[in-house]
This record gives sequence, C-alpha cells and structure tokens, in this order.
Amino acid sequence: MSLEAAVLPPQARAMQVVQTAVAGKLMATLTQAGVPDALGDDVRSIGEIAQTTGLDADALARALRAAALLGMVERASDGRWRNTELGRTLRSDVPGSIRDYVVYALHDGNWRAWQHLMDTLRNGEPSFARANGGLAFWEYLDANPGVADAFHHAMAAATALTVRALPAAMRLDRFRRVADIGGGSGLVLAEILRAAPHISGILFDRAEAIEAGRQRFSAEGLSGRVTLETGDLLTQVPTGADAYILKNILHDHTHENCGRILEAVRAAMAPEGRLFVIEAVLPDAGAPHPAVWRDLHMMVALGGRERTEAEWRTLLGAHRFGIDRIVNLPGPDAVIETCPDDATRASRRALRRRHARALRMG
Repeated sequence: MSLEAAVLPPQARAMQVVQTAVAGKLMATLTQAGVPDALGDDVRSIGEIAQTTGLDADALARALRAAALLGMVERASDGRWRNTELGRTLRSDVPGSIRDYVVYALHDGNWRAWQHLMDTLRNGEPSFARANGGLAFWEYLDANPGVADAFHHAMAAATALTVRALPAAMRLDRFRRVADIGGGSGLVLAEILRAAPHISGILFDRAEAIEAGRQRFSAEGLSGRVTLETGDLLTQVPTGADAYILKNILHDHTHENCGRILEAVRAAMAPEGRLFVIEAVLPDAGAPHPAVWRDLHMMVALGGRERTEAEWRTLLGAHRFGIDRIVNLPGPDAVIETCPDDATRASRRALRRRHARALRMG
C-alpha cells in the first residue's frame, strides 16, 4: 500500500478510485490530440503546446495538471511541461510506441459499452451492441473503418511488446510451415520468418486486415515466403502447415465460437501438428495479473474471457487438444503449446516404451 493510500481514510480512497475512471480517457484523449508528439524531447509552454495541437490553453493546462498525476507528463521548474518516460511511449515517432493502443482502447464504442456495465453484470451478456445501436463489436468495426484501422494498429502495437520472445519460445527448428490464424498485419509471422529462414508462412485473416500484412512482407522482402489467405476462422482455416498460431484470438470469442475455431484448426492440422495458443494464463488462486482488467473488457465488449490454466485445459481438452507446455512471455501473455490428443497419447506411449527399455537395460 502506498503512503498516500495509508494516510487517506477508506471513504476518500473509494472516491479516488471512482474519480480515476476518467484517467484512461484523459490519457487517450491527450494522446489522440498529439500532446506527446508536440512535447517530443523538448520542454514547452502551455501556449506552445496549445498552438501546436489546436487545444484551448486553459483547458489544456488543467488537463496536464491531472496527467502529471498519472505520470504522463511533468512540470519543469520554470512552469513548462515535458514528457516523462511513460509519456514518450505515447509518441507516434518512437520505437515501441503504444500510441495506437491507447487511442483505440477507449474509443467511443468501447466507452459507451462500459457505461452499460450494469447490464452485463445482470445478464452475463456483452453490452457493446446494446450501447452501439445494435452493432456487435465486429459489425461496429465494419461500419467504422477509422476505428477498424485503429484497432488493427492497436493490436500490432500490443503484439510488438512480446513478439521478439516468440521464436525462442516456440522452438522453430521443428517446423517448416507456420500458419498465423487471425494474424492481422503479419507482425508475428514476419518476426518468425526473420528468425527462421527455413520456414515459410501462411497469413490468414479478414480481407481488410490482411492488406497491411501484404505491405509489411513486401517492404521486408518476405513476400516470396508467405501465402496470404482470407476467410472466416469460425468455419475453415488453411491446411498445409505443421504449426498453427492463435494469438489473442480465443479470448475475443464466446465459449461456443472458441469451440468452432478450435475444430476448424484441428480439421486443418496434420496429426503431428502443433497449435500455439498465445494468451494470458490467469493464476488459479486469484493472484494479481495484468490481464484481469482485460478480462472485464472481453466480458463487456465481446462476450469473451481470459482463462486460468485449468480453464485452458478444459476448453482445449473438449476439442481434443492436449497441452504440452506453457512458456511465459514478457507482458501478460504466455505461449501454450498444444497438439491433438492422439499425438499426445502417441508421444506418451513412446516415452513409456523408452522408459521400459531403459529399465530392462539397467
């Protein structure tokens, strides 16, 4: 507990928590307005920032005072403002920027859905469609191309935090062809292809998402090693890969649609294939985990969920996948390596035979 929390009475702490509901919206709005970009690496006055961003100077001054409490900006001794380390990650021109994610996360559609949280708590159903004129989340993206573009950029920004750890976690030397299902802009697949020159890839997603992948592979000289395919992962996915990736896909979907996706992947896989589910694995005992908040967003916006290891084993087992191993990644997610249950049984039989032979020889 912080010193401030220890000093404040519980009533004041409760009021403070409620007031921080606007904190994320403030950070997203200032980022969207270009304040971190306007500050750059410099120290600038309120007037200079307001002129660059087109914001009202008085309103901006009050907003920056609150943003300083979030650690986004800090005030210099002469009264001017500068980015903090956190604020610099919100710039559009820096490596590792999460600007797109911050701007997307609290766009108006998501924000309206959270205003109907009570409905979700009462009926267990996502509130997004009710809050957005009857449009479910994916329908909303179809109807709002600007938000859809922000969504795909946001997912790429979030993926960039962990993508470099994936090749080692997946042990790529075992595979020749990798399919990224719902792979969006191709960020994960491009990292895999760079790390493993012997591998070719399949990028599979909706048509509007995959165009960014086409541009990425062309710019990086990888087009000759990638097949781009479009379709609906709820019904059918490409065949011909010996490793399949579902990165942050299953948590978006209802339990029933997760089953449809897993059945589609299993139908496409060879018996000796591997499926890598890259998702959060929540602690069974309810210990703190950053994906707990993401779980609530899945509940409100999509009807999906984050899962514990036991819940992953139940879901995957119901569709004849066995978990071989789980490797934690930087950030909230982990690599869950799975294979069809028949392959798991065959592997266990082989291990038992080797063990029996060793005992006889001993």
